[in-house]
Amino acid sequence: MEMAEGKANFLKKLADSSKIHSVDFMTIWTHYDKDRSGYLDSKELDLFLSDLILSKTGKEPTAEFLSELRSSILETVDTNKDGRIELGEFAQLLPVEENFMKKFGDRKTLTRKDFNDIFLHYDPDGSGFIEGRELLALIHDILCKSGKTVTLKELEDYKEAAMHVFDKNSDGRLSRKELGLLLSIDK
Repeated sequence: MEMAEGKANFLKKLADSSKIHSVDFMTIWTHYDKDRSGYLDSKELDLFLSDLILSKTGKEPTAEFLSELRSSILETVDTNKDGRIELGEFAQLLPVEENFMKKFGDRKTLTRKDFNDIFLHYDPDGSGFIEGRELLALIHDILCKSGKTVTLKELEDYKEAAMHVFDKNSDGRLSRKELGLLLSIDK
């Protein structure tokens, strides 16, 4: 009984946590998807859960608790029942902010202010460029806004294609002007 209460309390704490920025979500995902397979297997999920529990409680979970928690999570969020957690399923585990791109209409109606808001949101480090996981988060939100479910591999393919087409100076990141081209608006 105590273990079930502990699991329920842990999951409640997780659900009550403050919202995670979409760029941070992609950083977490890529950190735990060690083999870049596009899903978390049992070992990767255990590492994530162990680190999360340690950060929330300051205590290492027991192997038994971790096993029960993993089983409970797989039962709850593993929608295709393959025993692994995919990107979309992982988003159900963490309190990720609402898709920022849902605030905006289609690309044809984006205003300069909308564009600036989008740029600032997906450039949380203030570098003046959209790069790496920031671009993955932006692409993820754009695709999910249109109802698509994507894997990390698909996101990386879209990112590579976007960089090929829009990264005009081939520096591996998108400037405001280059992002404007991607979003089909005049910056």
